[in-house]
Amino acid sequence: DGRANISLARSNEDPEAIGPEAPKPNAEDLKEEVRDMARKLGAAGIQLLVIDTENKFVSTGFAEEIATAAGGKYYYLPNATDGQIAAAASSAMADAKAM
Repeated sequence: DGRANISLARSNEDPEAIGPEAPKPNAEDLKEEVRDMARKLGAAGIQLLVIDTENKFVSTGFAEEIATAAGGKYYYLPNATDGQIAAAASSAMADAKAM
């Protein structure tokens, strides 16, 4: 579903994160984990492109936070067509090649 609702520790089957007594991370901890991974991607020289298709009525703004943390590109394209998404991706790729 794209939501940050499972920690990396649990995904990686860390015994401390999967046992019956394992604490459940709260939403802010999970979001910080995602921001941290985005920062690591940016620090590794990976150019991140985030295309946010959430409607502003329900948007959390988190997609923009991820792009900012990575030093990446952010496009807000609610109700975008496949062509609009492809154009945004092509533009971002052209910008990346020009660097």
